[in-house]
Amino acid sequence: MEILISAKNIISTILALLLLPITIMMPPTESYEAKNPDELKTSFTVLSDIHIEGNKYSTFEKFTEILKDVKGAKDNDTLVFLGDNTMNGQDIESIFFYGALKAANPADNLVIAPGNHDYGNGTGAYDELKGRFKRYANFVGCDIGDNNYYYKVIDDCYFIVLTTESDTVNDVDISDAQLSWLKDVLDKASAEGKYAFVFNHHPVNYIKNGDYTRLSALLNDYEDLIYFSGHTHSPLREYSVSVVDGVQQFNIPRTTDDDYEGNAGGIGAVVEVYEDEILVRFRDFDDSEWVEGYEYSFTY
Repeated sequence: MEILISAKNIISTILALLLLPITIMMPPTESYEAKNPDELKTSFTVLSDIHIEGNKYSTFEKFTEILKDVKGAKDNDTLVFLGDNTMNGQDIESIFFYGALKAANPADNLVIAPGNHDYGNGTGAYDELKGRFKRYANFVGCDIGDNNYYYKVIDDCYFIVLTTESDTVNDVDISDAQLSWLKDVLDKASAEGKYAFVFNHHPVNYIKNGDYTRLSALLNDYEDLIYFSGHTHSPLREYSVSVVDGVQQFNIPRTTDDDYEGNAGGIGAVVEVYEDEILVRFRDFDDSEWVEGYEYSFTY
């Protein structure tokens, strides 16, 4: 089994190298930088719902253009994906998505959340595709371990990834065990006085089983915390940035979407962390430009 996985990893990198535009393999052209680079603690980029599809090369092509812009960032330390990285969780789709990341090397750190499409989108293949997600994510350095929920400490910030634990589509099944684990991690971050960022494919109120506020009720016990989600494919609008059940949430559009209702595709967020401020700016990574009017500052 391990030999087979290693062979797939090698194939993924080779195929991605063959299909990636040659420009992304060259030294990157500087694309963007932090507002106050001399005071920056860390900076990271958040993308969502890439939906690499085996028979749709145009999505892969757009993805590589987005990666090129991210790779050219002067101050970006970490690249985060919010799930639905693939359309059906297929091996070929994983080969293109993770192989492109391995070949392009767009950031020093990768944080990857799973989405319902990565788990088969309600087709009953959850257990098989949960293992597949873990193998490919570990291949690019996520080090998930036994569960597909995990955390990393990067530049004194906690990056926390949640996951659904059953074959769901439009909600997320979070067990009491996962909530207990999350509480322990947040307690640790709080005791150390460090910022915490929580990443989940589904919005904070899309919770299955019982009271839908189980997650938000826990998160409300902590300060210096921001929650990022995707899934809805909603274009960037004012409600993309809102307080949901007391939790500050950023809902990221489908990054590889074409223009929708007059809204630009290629949208994601850039987060700059300073000593007493978190600055979030939305960017059109496809056209390499900032989205005017979508800049948010939180002071602590």
